[in-house]
Amino acid sequence: MTRRQVPDFASRPPISRPFSFVYFTGPGDHVTHANYHEHLVTAEVLLQRLMYAKARGIAPVKRHLHDTIECESFQRPGPDRRLFDAVELMRWIDHDGFNRPRPLNREQLTQELIAQQGVSLLRAIDLASSRSRALSGEDQEWLEVRARLPSLQRPLNGSEYRTLVRAIEVAYAVPGGKTSACAANAAMALRAAAQLGWLHTDYAASPFHDAALSVAYRGGHHTCLGRRAAFASAAELRLRFSHARPRLKMDAKLARQRTEHAALLACRALLADAARGRLAQPAVIAAPLQAAMAA
Repeated sequence: MTRRQVPDFASRPPISRPFSFVYFTGPGDHVTHANYHEHLVTAEVLLQRLMYAKARGIAPVKRHLHDTIECESFQRPGPDRRLFDAVELMRWIDHDGFNRPRPLNREQLTQELIAQQGVSLLRAIDLASSRSRALSGEDQEWLEVRARLPSLQRPLNGSEYRTLVRAIEVAYAVPGGKTSACAANAAMALRAAAQLGWLHTDYAASPFHDAALSVAYRGGHHTCLGRRAAFASAAELRLRFSHARPRLKMDAKLARQRTEHAALLACRALLADAARGRLAQPAVIAAPLQAAMAA
């Protein structure tokens, strides 16, 4: 997804709000459960942002890009440039001494180091990775697109993702348990955890500490990666007996192997939960568990 593909960011919002929690509305409840309500609002807002990002075709979350990384990567050197490494200065300043309109990404900086300093490719990659704050081209483009979106429609970085995970865990721990007026929030939190498992195109461990939420996450993650593996396998099979170029066939084979490996890791994680006796779970988890055991 590039900036040209989202002109003026005019896209349709999600059809409905898929996650709407139940709030305590009795006399005085707004004071007693203010902290719980705050986490419910946080979870709803962040989940809505994920839905907007998916509707636009943008990666909904980048777990490795935290607030600190985002801030430092776009921090332009100040007047006292002696405090900055020469490689970091090269990311912001061209060989004529003028400020670049946008910093170089890691790939561009690597090529610049080879061209200006005559170092080898491996040395240039090491310098760009260890002595600068350069991000990969994909990550930098994602952050730039994210910055241009309205604040309530932006995809989540790693820090916001952790905030969402914490909010879902609090929503699952309903005050009063099954007898509470907000008991339905537990099932909604399990559903939200399962949806988080659909956000990642490669295997990612569960971010939840609660066992039930982790099983729900792994169930959705296993289903997502299993479908990606089936799609990649079908695509590779179509190309195998076609007149496509050998490079395309090799790329399709590598994609199939990567997706099948990720799906296998998700399946093993889910089966480990089943072996620990966590089979008695809601319907949102039961189907993925049965599919993993059948596989």
